[in-house]
Amino acid sequence: MRSHFPILILMSSVVALGGCDVFSPDTYWRSDDYKLTAIDIKGQMMLAVDLHNGGSIGIVGPTVFSLGADGRYIVVKQHPTKGEFGKFDRGITNYFVVTRLPGSDEDKEKGVRGPMSKDEFDHLSASMHLPQFTKTFADLE
Repeated sequence: MRSHFPILILMSSVVALGGCDVFSPDTYWRSDDYKLTAIDIKGQMMLAVDLHNGGSIGIVGPTVFSLGADGRYIVVKQHPTKGEFGKFDRGITNYFVVTRLPGSDEDKEKGVRGPMSKDEFDHLSASMHLPQFTKTFADLE
């Protein structure tokens, strides 16, 4: 009688991998080592550095609702979170500029500038020739 054990192992592996970052159902944008991801709900949207081991480290916290990118910079608009999980303050918009840096995740964290106001961002944008915002989530805006 033939054993079904190898088939059961294969099926279990497929089911187990379905919940892992391998399929990234919560990743909404990716460029090199950077990704826009949400944990559980879109109200937790953050810009993160992919650690390439199934994990990531957040560098601009929730709630990110708009971004743009070129080869040198990533620009981010964010509403700060309120006390409750998934709640954020739409009345406040923070701006961030992320300089793409080589190296480890700690090195990449050093490339984050912000939070800043719209006026500060606009002034910086004029002098640094930053990219335009090209991806916006209207339901988070």
